[in-house]
Amino acid sequence: MSEYPCRKEQQPDITILDGQLLPSVDSENLTFLYGLTREGIKLDLSVTSEFARLLGEPQNEFSSVHVAGTNGKGSTSAYVYNILRRKYHTGLYTSPHLVSFNERIVFDRELIPDKYLEEFVETYKKIITELGESKRNPTFFEVTTLLAFKYFAERKAQYASVEVGLGGRLDSTNIITPEVSVITQIGFEHADKLGCSLTSIAMEKGGIIKPGKPVVLGDGKPEVVDTIRRISQVRGSPLILSWKEATISDIESDISGSRFVLGTPKNEYRISTSLAGKFQVKNVTNAILAVEQMDDLRITRRQIEKAIAATRWPGRMEIIRKDPILMVDCAHNPPAANALAQAFSESHLPEPVLVIGMLSDKDIYSFLHAARKISSRVIFTIPDEPQRAVPPEKLAEIGRSIFTDVKVIHDPVEAYRSAMESSPITLVLGSMYLVGVVMAKEKVPVMPFHDD
Repeated sequence: MSEYPCRKEQQPDITILDGQLLPSVDSENLTFLYGLTREGIKLDLSVTSEFARLLGEPQNEFSSVHVAGTNGKGSTSAYVYNILRRKYHTGLYTSPHLVSFNERIVFDRELIPDKYLEEFVETYKKIITELGESKRNPTFFEVTTLLAFKYFAERKAQYASVEVGLGGRLDSTNIITPEVSVITQIGFEHADKLGCSLTSIAMEKGGIIKPGKPVVLGDGKPEVVDTIRRISQVRGSPLILSWKEATISDIESDISGSRFVLGTPKNEYRISTSLAGKFQVKNVTNAILAVEQMDDLRITRRQIEKAIAATRWPGRMEIIRKDPILMVDCAHNPPAANALAQAFSESHLPEPVLVIGMLSDKDIYSFLHAARKISSRVIFTIPDEPQRAVPPEKLAEIGRSIFTDVKVIHDPVEAYRSAMESSPITLVLGSMYLVGVVMAKEKVPVMPFHDD
């Protein structure tokens, strides 16, 4: 059972702080930007829309693909970005980051530079402050979203792949009018903001559907399909059900990734992706179907195949050290943990020691039960998000009724190193803010593509 309340009739102010990993420069301007985290998350587009107007509506300067979902939206966004950049100047906007803020905003093959971050805040700090006086203080995510859109516009982006932050309908990214929307998988998370039923959550995710623009749906649960179908019908938006439009055959999946043949109404693809887990088959399918809805694209079948092979989404069932094996995965909710458990069972690797740290707004009990399918041994630790981190003692209190071997080590680096000393395989999961610490310590690259 979830440990957080369902959404109330009136949306309360929600204080959720973002991660504290800063760009590589330290300055008054970036301190100001990160100071906006105190404003939390506001599910309201009024300030974002006004800020966009004052910046000259940069979101209208490029075409886009908008991706929502409880799980799979990050990797799907990365696949779309890698496909589009084969032919066009393309941006990628995702959140949160693993190691440094700059990961959130990618243009062509480069992270947004520190210099641009500095200049943006310096130029628009007065506007941000005045918005706080006339309406309310903009949040960190609202400012970051407009920062990304302004950067893409100034770099003359032709396309951008944009990942929803939370929900969809009232997410700050929802000021764009995409060529196509994608909704991946829908599950129970953020019930206090999105509702406690799949129908209510689907309504929020379906808020990204724009009149007359196609939407690709990757979730086949009846209540999700019915909800998204109703929204698409009202808005005159073609609905593409990925499991009906595409055929999958010859699947091979292991720890190195998946290989399969994908048939769509327009082409047949021989796909190879280095992202592990059979669930990536669905993400690839959603991404390719989305791109195929954009009739004026001049991207060949072979370019799409190469783009999928080149895609990397760091920290997702990724082996970052081989002897002993150190694997990281950003799974932080029950659906993701169940998918990870299924994928790990198919890898035929021996039982690992789990290193788990979690945030307080997650369904801890259900997550730990799903993680137990992977291993009976666990070390609980603290993610690098102190305001929301669950004390590892609390995790251990719950975990002792689920796991047979439970330890608590507060320091996350000490925790994963201790696991590696006691087992040939360590799996770190439970929070992006924990995976980020491990990847930073191991100096793992975070670009969303392999060198090609």
